[in-house]
Amino acid sequence: MCSIVFDADVVAPPSHLDVPFFEEVLETALRTARVQLLSIHIRMGSSTGENYCSQIYRVKVSFKRPDHPEQHMAFIVKSIPHLDSVEFIDDLQVYLKEKITYYEVLPRLELLMQCNRRFGPKLYHYLKQPENSLVFEDLAEKGFVMASRELGLNEEHCQLVMERLAEFHATSMALAVVDPHIFDAYGDGMLSPRGLAKDDGLLMQFFSGNGKELHHLVSTWPGFEKIAEKIGKYMQNQRANLERSQAPQEKEVKVLNHGDLWVNNMLFKYDGAQRPQDLILIDFQLSVWGSPGIDLNYFFYTSLTLEVLRHRRTQLLRTYHARLAKTLLDLDMGIPVPSYEQILEEVHRRESYGFFASYGIFPTVSQDKAQTADNNLENFKDADFAKQKVRQMFQSRRLADTLRYTLPHFERAGVLD
Repeated sequence: MCSIVFDADVVAPPSHLDVPFFEEVLETALRTARVQLLSIHIRMGSSTGENYCSQIYRVKVSFKRPDHPEQHMAFIVKSIPHLDSVEFIDDLQVYLKEKITYYEVLPRLELLMQCNRRFGPKLYHYLKQPENSLVFEDLAEKGFVMASRELGLNEEHCQLVMERLAEFHATSMALAVVDPHIFDAYGDGMLSPRGLAKDDGLLMQFFSGNGKELHHLVSTWPGFEKIAEKIGKYMQNQRANLERSQAPQEKEVKVLNHGDLWVNNMLFKYDGAQRPQDLILIDFQLSVWGSPGIDLNYFFYTSLTLEVLRHRRTQLLRTYHARLAKTLLDLDMGIPVPSYEQILEEVHRRESYGFFASYGIFPTVSQDKAQTADNNLENFKDADFAKQKVRQMFQSRRLADTLRYTLPHFERAGVLD
């Protein structure tokens, strides 16, 4: 009989992760029903405070097949509880979108790349009730690991991200030609009107709290009086400004954006000298069809070291454009190749999305790991906790140094007008 063992760090063992559940996982992964589960070992798959909307579990199973010795496989289970505090998950259909992305979109994009590229992990199983749950291959078994969100990515990492992102965007453009309705479900992203509609909704409360704290912080900086005044006016119409930063525009280049492109949603593989050789993306639940400026600005203002952001942004955009053009030409489907100037224009038009990322997301990213243990959506429902946590986030030295550079840039770009 199969046994299930939960590590001590699994405080509330999920009852839906049972033997029949993993029997289905194995049948899909191995493409056979002739398999006998022997044992299941489940532990937490991420540090406390690193995942807001989901619980991540690492699972190792032992099993036997006829005429085979005992074998082992490892999986990642992503479980999204049904909670009132995360109503935007239903509003934005993030579970459905992620399921479609892994089952249908990514395999087709990889086929367009002639299977020379992996864009995401394999999805083996999903369950809607009692909790939205997705089961993936564990890419750690293939040597993929996360980089440091606290330090940010150096130029070598960023160049690789630009190359892979360009291939992802280019193949999505091709898939949209082959199947014109494939991305109809991708109209809602992180800043969709649906997700921001409620003043007391979690997303709007979170971004509003960050905006107020940004204004408070910058108001204390000598020499930033004009910028602080503009931020104050921007925050008076925050919802409209947020929606506008993502809203579709006429005649823009359109691609499938990952939608949440920051350090923790990337897994890197390194050579013996610890140089990044490969990259796979994870967490496609907020993907959105729209300008590549959405992904590019979000990545620039959440994931780079300040040194790279300050001095290598142009080189990164040139790398992105060169790989985008090459991929589209190699696909040989007659898709117009955007010029470098067009890509620059897309990025410039979405600088407002970069501003949002710089105060709405980056404060969390730059937080010291020791301060994130109690970060979860349930805690953020408490107004006093949220206020204290946001103030703590904005005390980060890395955040302050970055904002002193980026805010004048956003002012020059007209984002705050």
